[in-house]
Amino acid sequence: FFLFSTQRADVRKPFPAEASRGSEDDPDARLSYEWMMLRDPNTGVIPPNIRQQELAYAKTLPTRESLVRLGKGAGVQALTWTSRGPYNVGGRTRALAIDVSNESIMLAGGVSGGMWRSTDGGISWTRTTSLTPIMQSVTCVAQDTRTGKRSTWYYGTGEYLGNSASGGGASFYSGDGIFKSTDGGITWNILPATATNKPELFDNFFDYIWNIAVNPVSSQDEVYAATYGLIYRSTNGGTSWTNVLGATSFPYSIYTDIAITAGGVMYASLGGGGTQDGIYRSTDGTNWTNITPSGFASSYRRIVIGLAPSNQNVVYFLAQTPSSGTLDHQIWKYTFVSGNGSGTGGTWVDRSANMPAIGGSVGNFDSQNSYDLIVKVKPDNENVVFIGGTNLYRSTDGFATSTNTTWIGGYAVVNDVSQYANHHPDQHSLAFLPSNSSTLFSGHDGGISKTTNDLASSVSWTRLNNGYLTSQFYSVALDHGTTGNNVVVGGLQDNGNWFTNSTSSTSPWVEIPGGGDGTFCAIASGRTSYYFGTQNGSVTRFLLGTDGSDQGWTKVTPAGASGFLFVAPYLLDPNNSKMMYMAAGGSIWRNTDLTTIPLFSNNKTSVNWDSLAGSYVSGEIISALAVSTTPANRLYFGTTTGQVYWMFGANGSNPSRSTITGSAFPSGAYVSCIALDPTNADNAIVVFSNYNVQSLFSTSDGGTTWTAIGGNLESTSGPSVRWAAIVPSGTSSKTYLVATSVGVYSTNTLNGSSTIWAQEGGSTIGNVVTTMIDSRASDGLVAVATHANGVYSATVSAPSSVERLDDVIPKDFALAQNYPNPFNPSTTIRFGLPREGYVRIKIFDEAGKEIARLADETKSAGSYMVTWDGRDSRGVVVPSGAYFYRIEAQGYASTRKMVLLK
Repeated sequence: FFLFSTQRADVRKPFPAEASRGSEDDPDARLSYEWMMLRDPNTGVIPPNIRQQELAYAKTLPTRESLVRLGKGAGVQALTWTSRGPYNVGGRTRALAIDVSNESIMLAGGVSGGMWRSTDGGISWTRTTSLTPIMQSVTCVAQDTRTGKRSTWYYGTGEYLGNSASGGGASFYSGDGIFKSTDGGITWNILPATATNKPELFDNFFDYIWNIAVNPVSSQDEVYAATYGLIYRSTNGGTSWTNVLGATSFPYSIYTDIAITAGGVMYASLGGGGTQDGIYRSTDGTNWTNITPSGFASSYRRIVIGLAPSNQNVVYFLAQTPSSGTLDHQIWKYTFVSGNGSGTGGTWVDRSANMPAIGGSVGNFDSQNSYDLIVKVKPDNENVVFIGGTNLYRSTDGFATSTNTTWIGGYAVVNDVSQYANHHPDQHSLAFLPSNSSTLFSGHDGGISKTTNDLASSVSWTRLNNGYLTSQFYSVALDHGTTGNNVVVGGLQDNGNWFTNSTSSTSPWVEIPGGGDGTFCAIASGRTSYYFGTQNGSVTRFLLGTDGSDQGWTKVTPAGASGFLFVAPYLLDPNNSKMMYMAAGGSIWRNTDLTTIPLFSNNKTSVNWDSLAGSYVSGEIISALAVSTTPANRLYFGTTTGQVYWMFGANGSNPSRSTITGSAFPSGAYVSCIALDPTNADNAIVVFSNYNVQSLFSTSDGGTTWTAIGGNLESTSGPSVRWAAIVPSGTSSKTYLVATSVGVYSTNTLNGSSTIWAQEGGSTIGNVVTTMIDSRASDGLVAVATHANGVYSATVSAPSSVERLDDVIPKDFALAQNYPNPFNPSTTIRFGLPREGYVRIKIFDEAGKEIARLADETKSAGSYMVTWDGRDSRGVVVPSGAYFYRIEAQGYASTRKMVLLK
């Protein structure tokens, strides 16, 4: 079930789309890739329940803000992280509902992005869950629709099928039970009876919630939860629960569903190999009758339920039935007649023969082993049935025939593995507007779409991803050659590659043609070219306008290369961005001038490519690349089995290779990143992404010796570290950043095994999976890719020289005259803060241009001093003249004049 779908956008010359299902030779390429990255090399498996364990461990780690408050570490400062979007790109959405009391209110949940709420029909969205990561995995949502109770909502957590950034065995988006809101979905609280307070263990059926349903006619607060293997019932709004259906001992069912008619009749399904698998009906929620039809498949996984609101006696059941039924799926129509609904009390019609079987690349119905599976009936017509797998289909006769079925979403109906306009493959949720069933909302792997005419012969959709920040990034890239430039690009799981040139979190990003899974990306200095990868090593060069518009493209993948990883690494030479290094199997390929490859070709090319002499490593797969600037052209590379090398003169005709694998490196571990100090290539960090290994090692002598620097990140319950960056901050200091499976961490000092890493952006990024960091040395800009909520950026500035004078708390804000004044070569500025808060001290020249920033950080209440040495932010000594210094703190601002004499 770790399979994907694709998308593309048409350009003036058609750009072929990329499929997102691995490859013909390895359809599970993503799963294999993530398994290599995360497995424990000693056992070959990803530790069970590691997601829960690392979340618990993350709570024990310090935050950057806490270290600032405690005054620990010279120059310690907290970076200010800003969301960069993408405003218009959503992620996988399993939970979707419309408020029956106010149709402008929508609730939607991303499997890694939390619960969101819109009060204007999807024009804008607000996150309603905290950044506590275990709450981010939203899988279903339900409203209590009874009069007087409509402010009550429930949502379930824990995605059992399909979560990415995890690999087999690592349940990155397991849940923590059910959450409840009594104020219309604005705030949420966990229902204690559904949680065990043992996040390190999978010890509770409520860890995975397939669906929630509220009885609309009960006099009690009657709620049902379809969990891993069981159906639970509560009659007190979730305070306590009783298991009413399903086996509590092995073999369990896995897949479940629950639905309740307007008259209070319940239908449930269980599948996956449990002793109580089947389809059930109940009128009281306690006594259940097995009504599974005699002709039903003998083996089945997930069965989803579609009630017909216009005829409460009619229900559709859509099942994934391996090796049975049309296309390994069955769809049945059930009509209740009498009694308990079993036997002659109900009639069954098998409509499986009429499942969509259009053929071609993506025309047949496919749920990817139950990953994407839904059935929904139009509220005013029992014969209009919508079913979703990779695509969304509509039948106007309940699949009684195959001639009245229309393909209305997912892949494009041209059947070329491209995307249906303003829709997206992989269907997970559907909701009708209560007052008008012609308006349909669709939740899929690309967020949320809406149509106002779901019966149109060609359904037209509108995207509603307006600040619904649930997208899952693999990569992010900056223009390293242009100080101050705002362009950010990135590759997303199942959503291709995207571009922005805005710092605003509400500006839409621009989609890059091609679709598929966006992987590594790169920007040539000055944005003369852009490079975007998709799965399995397909890389395309684009010429983009300043607004991201497509001006031309061509594939640049080397013709002779093979053995690419699913997310295949490549990079542009920072000394010459026309040159590219690309890893393919055990070799590195080098292109000496990408710009001479002819435009508008979708074929692999041999132009200027060669397999870099001396780079081949037998029996290994190269997984990480880095090229130095000082000195230039030293190429570092690492492999999936823990080996690290460097080649001197990698841009020349005869580079020499050295093995620099550390003696303490974890055997067989995956090198996910090599970070180089842009001011000195002898300083490097190697990152191992596997669990249960030492994750981080540094060298200051080009790999002759290595020191473990994981410090407080290392534990058998610790996170997977994915990426690292070394960012110069000022003339002599550095900030070290790492992206992990529980957020971003930083330190200003490497101290071997005693290194203290502190969380960055606790209130913005949180503990979500982060996959990559890119940074620009010239101005300290840092961008972080999250596999949950898009991209964030911050600026690393020189470490603070602010010193606390005493413990006396001033009554008011104050900015004193500098001393001495005039001065040469330095002067001292004193200020006072009556309360804790963010403070900035800026230096301006006579023209009003900011030339330096002495403080940009949170400070506790107290009296402080800071020294200015007459240098600007680049470290350049400024000329004699008049200057101004200004304090900005919590609404207070004051400016004073000073004079530098030489």
